[in-house]
Amino acid sequence: MATNTEQKGKKTHLTGGFGLIELLVSVSVMVLVTSVILARHDSFNGATLLRGQAYKVALQIKEMQMLAISSTESGTGFRNVYGLHFTTVAPDSYGIFRDADNDYFFDAASEEFGKQGILDKRFVVDAVRLIGSAVVPTELSITFERPNFDAKLYTGSGVAVASTVSGVEIDLRVKGTTGTGPGKVRTIEITKAGQITVKDI
Repeated sequence: MATNTEQKGKKTHLTGGFGLIELLVSVSVMVLVTSVILARHDSFNGATLLRGQAYKVALQIKEMQMLAISSTESGTGFRNVYGLHFTTVAPDSYGIFRDADNDYFFDAASEEFGKQGILDKRFVVDAVRLIGSAVVPTELSITFERPNFDAKLYTGSGVAVASTVSGVEIDLRVKGTTGTGPGKVRTIEITKAGQITVKDI
């Protein structure tokens, strides 16, 4: 039997830590998990920003509605018609106007009212759809006039949408994307009764 002194003199060869293969596998797994997390984070972040942009536009529509309802009387009466103009021809912005000639349509820069609506450079107006109609307009003015909260929808100067149309949907899309989903498209719906909502497409 070996004495205590002999046992202390013997060296034991225990391996500790990672080998090169184990280290490479661990690093690869960490890189993969990090990539998935970052990709999902970017997607979540984009969806949140798009939702915020849609609510900002919807709030601006509501502000124009309230401005029209609360307009004060001038010498010619309550004839202040306020609205917003959307077009897919210039999809990175939308017009805010006070209708000067009472045709319920944005005619020219002379009707611009206040600061114009500029979308975040990551988003565009992708489509304007009339609810209850197969017609897809390239431009549309949504106007409000005292004393009603109702929205008036016009596709041209004095050209109202058909009576069968119950409202309009405006799609905001992340620029350069295709497909649907809350991370790519958000829809603002305005009914003729003046209800304004933001929804997923």
